[in-house]
Amino acid sequence: MKRFLSLITLSVLTWTSVFAQFTEDKPKLVVGIIVDQMKYDYISRYWDNFGDGGFKKLVNEGYFARNGQYNYAPTVTGPGHASVYSGTSPAYHSIVNNHYYDRELGKNIYCVDDDRYETVGAEGKNGKKSPYRLAVTNLSDELKWASNLRSKVYTVSIKDRSAVLPAGHKADGAYWLDDKTGNWITSSFYMDELPEWITEMNSAKKRPIDTYMKGVWELSLPVEKYSASMEDNNPYESLLPGKKTPTFPYEMKKMLAADRVRVKSGRKYDLLKSTPFGNTVVTEMAMQIIDNEKMGDDNFTDLLGVSYSSTDYAGHAFGPQSMEVEDVYIKLDKEIEHLINHLDEKVGKGQYVIFLTADHAGAQNTNYMREEFNFVAENVSSKDDSKVINDFLVEKYGEGKYVVSYYSGMTYLNRPLIKEKGLDLEEVQKYAAEAIMTMPQYAAAVMGKDLERQEYTLGYKGLIYNGFNPRFSPDVYGVLRSHFMDYQKTGTSHFSPYKYDTHVPIMFYGWKIEPGYTHAPHTVTEIAPTICSFLNMNYPSGCYSDPILIPLKK
Repeated sequence: MKRFLSLITLSVLTWTSVFAQFTEDKPKLVVGIIVDQMKYDYISRYWDNFGDGGFKKLVNEGYFARNGQYNYAPTVTGPGHASVYSGTSPAYHSIVNNHYYDRELGKNIYCVDDDRYETVGAEGKNGKKSPYRLAVTNLSDELKWASNLRSKVYTVSIKDRSAVLPAGHKADGAYWLDDKTGNWITSSFYMDELPEWITEMNSAKKRPIDTYMKGVWELSLPVEKYSASMEDNNPYESLLPGKKTPTFPYEMKKMLAADRVRVKSGRKYDLLKSTPFGNTVVTEMAMQIIDNEKMGDDNFTDLLGVSYSSTDYAGHAFGPQSMEVEDVYIKLDKEIEHLINHLDEKVGKGQYVIFLTADHAGAQNTNYMREEFNFVAENVSSKDDSKVINDFLVEKYGEGKYVVSYYSGMTYLNRPLIKEKGLDLEEVQKYAAEAIMTMPQYAAAVMGKDLERQEYTLGYKGLIYNGFNPRFSPDVYGVLRSHFMDYQKTGTSHFSPYKYDTHVPIMFYGWKIEPGYTHAPHTVTEIAPTICSFLNMNYPSGCYSDPILIPLKK
């Protein structure tokens, strides 16, 4: 009996030793950084104004996939975050847009809204969210399974969807900013109450976020250093509240006092998002999570998802040629440096791996393209375009509301009405596509029925095909011409299948990553399987991409 027990003990010790050796060959922590609306060329354009410890460290000491692409359209935040972490496109993970029409509910929905859950950390509806519309597993889920739920998973962003979708279905916590209180909040999907350390942060008398709300956004460097940007005062930028010109400095207190909309709604902290202070609070929260949740503190690899979204708000407001956007990235460079230094101190150099990418890129301002480059480009209106399509169908089939939802060519038809009238859906899609092509701002129109029965691999049709989910995608995709934009005349947006919206950086740094780069084509859906291969675990359930072949140190 003693010999039998000794053998069992020896077997357990041997298994434990092997397991310990196996886990030692993995990073202790994975840090996923997604920068919202980051164009690939921002790295090279702003290079001279970056320090040595942020983006330059990632490039010089990490592995840089320079031809990183999104392999689907439309290119927006919700699908972007879902795709990076699930390793697949909207065709499989089902997050086809930030907002889209749900045919079963008969209304437009937001990709992470879920009324079954409550806000935790504040009053109101800002926390009624969950990832239940994410139809596949993601990197976070697979990590949980691989460790038998012992790995810790946390995400943070000022945007709810940018925290919820990377967190997956079993995260320990996903946190985002409540724009009414300035609190970090979550959903009861994750927990019934906030950890004590977050509650103390939220209720502190002197919170950093309140200091930032009284701060001033000034240029980081002398104005002559911003040679990659246009002059500060130009006609292609939006005015923030209380500003007569889109110029530095931006005084938070004065802007808030002039912002009647935010003051009336009580959403005063929303103003912070359009400034670099929004990225600062995310870095601070990420470091608090590392410390308080003891990330990377045992043999089970943990995951921290960090999404920087102020870059997107600034891009929308000012456009990619602005000093404001350049300064946001100069300041973000410092945030990334602070985060890396904190990881070195708390987790240890070489003990963690970072991946960095963007959820989409962004276009040039339409008026800038037309006036400075003599490019044929215009701003369009979804309301006007939708009316053209509906009127076309009324003339063909008689009175009715045939278009139930429309944005930037994404045409959802009234299927109950089509059925009631005894019409053929494919025929109505065909005529809707014809209606779109009567408008000179559109380059093409692709029918949903064609996407159901044919496989496209090249060009914009290939990207639309990868983004097409029969249950949730539109009946017809209208493709705007290059640099035509369904947006206001100042600032910029993103949505299209063109390279200016799909080309993004993909970087890996830390752990055993050998420095280097590649110009070979790689997609963001290859990030998740690459991390999974580092961790010797299964790929997410909808992942059909292969890992990037990154050289590792022995």
